[in-house]
Amino acid sequence: MISEKLLSDAKFYDKLVGIFVTTEYCNGCDDLFEKIQKLPISRRYYLYKVDGIEHIEYLNRITRGYIPTLTIISPKLKILGIIEAFDIKFIEDKLRQITEAYYKGYEGQDLPELIPDPSTPDKSELVYNVISQILDGYQADYRMIELYKFISKLKPEYKKAEKLIKFLNGEAEYLISGKMQNPTSQNYTNIIAFDVEYGLSKIDNLLELINENGEVYRSIKKDNKGLLIDEASAGNALISEYEKTSNDKYISIVNKIYEYIIKNLSHEKGFRDSPVRDEITKITFLEPLANSEVAIFFSRYYGITENKEALDNYKKAIACAYAGSNDPKVLARIAIAMIKSEDLIKTNSKPPYDDLRLEYSPKVNCKYYKDEKCFENIDEIKFLDF
Repeated sequence: MISEKLLSDAKFYDKLVGIFVTTEYCNGCDDLFEKIQKLPISRRYYLYKVDGIEHIEYLNRITRGYIPTLTIISPKLKILGIIEAFDIKFIEDKLRQITEAYYKGYEGQDLPELIPDPSTPDKSELVYNVISQILDGYQADYRMIELYKFISKLKPEYKKAEKLIKFLNGEAEYLISGKMQNPTSQNYTNIIAFDVEYGLSKIDNLLELINENGEVYRSIKKDNKGLLIDEASAGNALISEYEKTSNDKYISIVNKIYEYIIKNLSHEKGFRDSPVRDEITKITFLEPLANSEVAIFFSRYYGITENKEALDNYKKAIACAYAGSNDPKVLARIAIAMIKSEDLIKTNSKPPYDDLRLEYSPKVNCKYYKDEKCFENIDEIKFLDF
């Protein structure tokens, strides 16, 4: 999208680049972009419109999360200004100010990287942190609710707080109520993957979004692909489908997804949110939520395949995610990944499971298998101090 040739052309023609980040849910954003294009000052710019949900790698790198955002970039790939507004007169004035400053010698700021120094989390601390945040009214996403349901099963007094929980979206509420009141758009792979995991959608809807090489499309638009969050989400859903069906074809696809991530998204300190495709995605960004989600995938992949490399990659992903964010959504995923790895219990029983520690294994000859021992009752296996 923002190629080296585009930046070269911008330099040759003495223009700047304006990237307008919007979403399909933004009322009035398309009209605003048309008005911006018609401004006289816009002749000084190459203007591009980007869907910030479809291309979340752009949203991460060139905005502060506000929609709409018009980010101005120089031919040397420096940020000259970030305009967060709907007011066309305000935008016009800002564009003039940015242009004048640039031609007077302002060179701008580097596009920000995100490469956290790895930090190892404490599982017990994570669990209590997330549960406390939920009980204090933080809007919980579905991974936070998965953790809450597991802990409240072990500690039933937490169930009394269910009516007080605030949900971030319909998927989170579904895990408590069993009803999908306000579903998120099913255009996107991570939502389709959730629906597949919980039996709300057919696996074929997800398989249509996965290429032969394990590359996963961002959405049904098939305009973007290979993002870490989607690779991880699809991988987790396919592991669950394997556990339900024992069909090895799903593990074959999971293997390809795993290999795609390792080949295209690996970094010494974590995993890139996106493959390198242009000058913007060359910027290293180890996004914490995506790293925490892929940590769940790696830990489950290890549980299914006993691939020791996956165990090492799980550790790298959680250390990266934990160092990069203290958001409860990230912490919940890290906690789940640690539980699924460090507290793994193998079972020959088919899902659904009401315990995060369980993963299916046809090789196991008893109901619950942990630390080379068989158990008939899962309550015999302690978790933390519960």
